[in-house]
Parts: sequence; C-alpha cells; structure tokens
Amino acid sequence: MKKILLATTLLIATTLSGALLAEVGPGDRHERGMERMAKELSLTTEQQAQLRQIHEEQGAKLRALREEGKARMDAILTAEQREKAESLREERRERMGDRREHRDGPPCEKK
Repeated sequence: MKKILLATTLLIATTLSGALLAEVGPGDRHERGMERMAKELSLTTEQQAQLRQIHEEQGAKLRALREEGKARMDAILTAEQREKAESLREERRERMGDRREHRDGPPCEKK
C-alpha cells in the first residue's frame, strides 16, 4: 500500500510540475526560443506562425492530458490522500516560486 501511495504521489508531483512549468511564463520563454530558432533556421514569417500554431495546439493537448490524469488519480485516492497530495503540490509550487525568484534576482557577483 505504501508503495502505491508513494508512486501515486510521485506521479501527481511529476504531472503537476509540468503544469507549473507551463504556467511559469511560457510566453517569454517561448518567444525567446522562437526568436532564436527563427534566426538560426532563417524561418519565414509564415513558418514562424505555423510553428506558433503547433506549439499552441500541443500546449492545449498537454493541459487536457494533465487534467485527465489528475482526475483519474483523484478518483483512486481517498479524500485524505487527495488532501495530502494537494498539500504536497502546494509545497512544490512554493519551492518552485522561491527558486524562480532567486533565479530572476540580480546576478551574483563573482569573487
């Protein structure tokens, strides 16, 4: 039973970490990547638009898949386990937020 709970918790955490990464600001990260790819591959404006469309479609599919997976996992867990899983997700969000703030802060000075 403990192995199943641990595996389920890890699966939830992994699934949600992907969701959180998607929420981190994909626009900025995506745009930087798109600009770099456009420059390196000499993409036309039309190609860039087509690639953006593909990215948006894939993002929507991934969000739907994560939501479906979460619903299926929640159906397996007891109310107490779902509550604990949500608590773990919140803790993970906070840690990720702390890391993001630290990363986005002023650059460290070299000694």
